[in-house]
Amino acid sequence: MTVTRKELIEVRKNLLKEMDDYVRNKIGDDFVYYDVWASEGVPDGADELDYHEIAEQDDLWLDCVKAFAKCCRME
Repeated sequence: MTVTRKELIEVRKNLLKEMDDYVRNKIGDDFVYYDVWASEGVPDGADELDYHEIAEQDDLWLDCVKAFAKCCRME
């Protein structure tokens, strides 16, 4: 099965939204959110364009994945 670049970006966008929601609402720690997630991952107040731009660029995507893992370890 081959996944197109467009499909990959859509999957990444959806995952970013889920990760953002998890860090904001499930972890809910201001230090974790502002000092890790918002500074190393998804910016505060991210919108569809932000999610798309991050999902489109491999290096930004990987930074977010790493920041999410860091947030989960700090939880």
